[in-house]
Amino acid sequence: MRRIDREVKDTFEITEIMSRCEVVRLALNTQTVPYILPVNFGMEPDGMTLYIHGAAQGTKYDLIAADNRASFEMDCCHGLVLDEMDHSCSMDSASVIGWGIIEELTDETEKLHALRCLMGHYHAQDFPVDLSPMKRTRILRLCIQERTAKRRRKI
Repeated sequence: MRRIDREVKDTFEITEIMSRCEVVRLALNTQTVPYILPVNFGMEPDGMTLYIHGAAQGTKYDLIAADNRASFEMDCCHGLVLDEMDHSCSMDSASVIGWGIIEELTDETEKLHALRCLMGHYHAQDFPVDLSPMKRTRILRLCIQERTAKRRRKI
């Protein structure tokens, strides 16, 4: 990391940044170039496991079947910072990047837990979940192996 003064090392603070993010961008491997897609997510309280849901078919599943390693990026807290005395501007932001291993959940109890984590991230974990679409929904778990974070200002 070039700007060591912006690095976030505390694991609780990294997880706090992640909890403020609305989208995670996954980078999956193809034969030639990375395949990047924005997805909604839920996470475990320690921030080391992310859950992603989706339709029954799609390119991401084919890519994961061939290579289940993935990188990710998420960011939040954007704001323009103007310095009229200096005639300069910058942006406040916080971000987390990392990589891990993706696996598909097949156990119904694990899938329900993942959906509750997803709902908890955006609304409330105790939100009633309609189980009927679960049979046509695929749930992925990203087990994070490494992550780093930075922020321009304290959030």
